[in-house]
Amino acid sequence: MRQKKYVDKWSKKDRMLHLLPAIPLVVFYIGSTYLLAKSSIYLAGIFLLFWVLVNLPMAGICAGCPYRGGYCPGLYQLYFAPFLSMVLYKKKEGKSGIQSFKIHLVLLGVLGIGGYVFGFYWLFRLYWQEYPLIVLGLLVLLFLHMPLSFFILCPNCSYNDTCPMANVHKAFKKDGDLEE
Repeated sequence: MRQKKYVDKWSKKDRMLHLLPAIPLVVFYIGSTYLLAKSSIYLAGIFLLFWVLVNLPMAGICAGCPYRGGYCPGLYQLYFAPFLSMVLYKKKEGKSGIQSFKIHLVLLGVLGIGGYVFGFYWLFRLYWQEYPLIVLGLLVLLFLHMPLSFFILCPNCSYNDTCPMANVHKAFKKDGDLEE
């Protein structure tokens, strides 16, 4: 498993910058949950259950992270996986092999995308006629969160040599379209 050998020392400016991708994600989750709950508490519950389930494979990824137990940029993204990893994986190393990392990453992607598809399916089905701008706004917020995460959080992640999501940032940086 290729990881950073050192642990970054985060400044207050870094920590504030890490909040930037969280803002659209927080608004997305609150708005989506509110609209789903207006129609059915069960839909809102299932949507939030996907969010909880996303934290399980993320905890496996966090198990081998040198930031585990300290400041984590991922915590600003509404996830409790760093804490969960300390419960599920008692040893600091946990299941941090490359195969385990890839399995957890695939599960993370499936559950994450599954939760978003579930939420948007029901939002479009229930509210497209009544609130099309709000539904589109929630979609835009989610799509805004993703590149902000790729370009702000991924370069600082301890897995940035291994994770495919960090390669998005590297591809832009290599082409010269993005400067740090």
